[in-house]
Amino acid sequence: MSAQESIEVKIEDVNSTNHRKRRPLAFVTLSEIMPEVRRLQPAHRTVGNWNLGQICTHLAASVNGSIDGFDLTHHRLKRWLIPRLMLFVTYRYGIPAGYTVDANITPPNHVDLSTAIGELADAIERYAHHTGLLQAHPLFGRLDREQWDRLQCFHCAHHLSFVIADKDVEVEA
Repeated sequence: MSAQESIEVKIEDVNSTNHRKRRPLAFVTLSEIMPEVRRLQPAHRTVGNWNLGQICTHLAASVNGSIDGFDLTHHRLKRWLIPRLMLFVTYRYGIPAGYTVDANITPPNHVDLSTAIGELADAIERYAHHTGLLQAHPLFGRLDREQWDRLQCFHCAHHLSFVIADKDVEVEA
């Protein structure tokens, strides 16, 4: 198995049938993310391969990675030759099911939901107050703050679209 295959989840290992059951979701600003997570927390189900705790852990690691850096040993050719095209394709067609750009931000199987939500809230708060240079994205390369903000919102909406609030239980907005 090549190094590339070792960090990417194979598409056949991902439940792509559930991928079609996602709900439409978009965030314009980072401040919209945590209210949605907290709305979902009391009563929800997921239609993907991760639970809400895993999703929050992954998103927290991704947000922190924009400050602390990612593993940049993979995707070098794409990052150097066609980063803007890859970003356009991602926004246009979405993130492929099961695709990851850095295996270090894949969450473990067992995650405490409250802890994971706290980690995501802390990561978003940290990112919002960060004034220094942001790190290169593993696939898209260097992004300015506005590009990172848009990507963070897009990435969070992608993963949280797999979480559906239970209709049988009243949840606070």
